[in-house]
Amino acid sequence: MTQRPAIIFRALILCIGLISLVAAPGCRRNKTANSNTNGGSTVANGGDPEQAKRQAESLVEQGKEQYKNDQDEKAVETFKQAINHDPNNAEARLRLGMSYAALDKKTESEEEYKKAIELFKKRIQADSKDGAAFFYLGEAHTFLHQYEDAVRAYRQATKLRPEDEEAFYQLGMAETRLAHYPEATAAFQKALELDPNDYRATDAIENAKEGTQRIKEGKKHAEEMLKKQLEANANLNSNTGAKPTPRRSPEKP
Repeated sequence: MTQRPAIIFRALILCIGLISLVAAPGCRRNKTANSNTNGGSTVANGGDPEQAKRQAESLVEQGKEQYKNDQDEKAVETFKQAINHDPNNAEARLRLGMSYAALDKKTESEEEYKKAIELFKKRIQADSKDGAAFFYLGEAHTFLHQYEDAVRAYRQATKLRPEDEEAFYQLGMAETRLAHYPEATAAFQKALELDPNDYRATDAIENAKEGTQRIKEGKKHAEEMLKKQLEANANLNSNTGAKPTPRRSPEKP
């Protein structure tokens, strides 16, 4: 009889231990499940912002290759994916617009260019030394035929990146479209200094020089015509002896 309380006590200790062993894994699973749930929610909401930006940049590079290889529909989808990862990726917007343009989707392309302009302006506000942002801003303005804005953006890009031959070339093209031929010639000359083998700049500078010559000839012709007209009027007045008719005073009421 004296051993029964001890046996009962040991049995209770054993039961408590078993209950603890059974309960403990259940608590860990609940904690892991909550962690997984939170993790899934984070991924669904965009995950790590830096990782999303890296994914977007990778997709932009992929889309650029597709665009270069005339896979325009694939490029559109790739750039859209990039924007889904990072809606503030201005280059993805710009290149999506270019891909739409290649597919003759003018409305869609113009909308993307406008969005790209706003995003590049935000980049420039955050970093006024961002030469690439100024260059791409010039591109977006060019695609919208906003050449004066494009010139301003390209010119700033050349100041920030004086070794960027492409920026000087595109500046020259924008100046040419505005018939600013001397300025265009100077930009093309700088582009050729940076890359003497750029045949585009070689052809473009000849056109700019011809444009400058045409303007000079047109101005000279206009001056000669004006001079002849003035001489003809002077001769007419001297032959007829005509005098200018005086203005009549207004009649009094």
